[in-house]
Amino acid sequence: MSKRQRGQAQAEYLVGAVLVIGALLAPVFGGDSAIGLLMQAFQANQESYIWAMSVPG
Repeated sequence: MSKRQRGQAQAEYLVGAVLVIGALLAPVFGGDSAIGLLMQAFQANQESYIWAMSVPG
């Protein structure tokens, strides 16, 4: 593979990564981003797990 072809692949990867990151950070569903919604879901799951572990069984 020539050096020019390797450079083209790097440029395509960079464009794809920027698009994916932009889509994850773009506001959706009332202004929250997809990353924010995912973080809220993980936090709620962790809180539920902690609560369940603290209940005497």
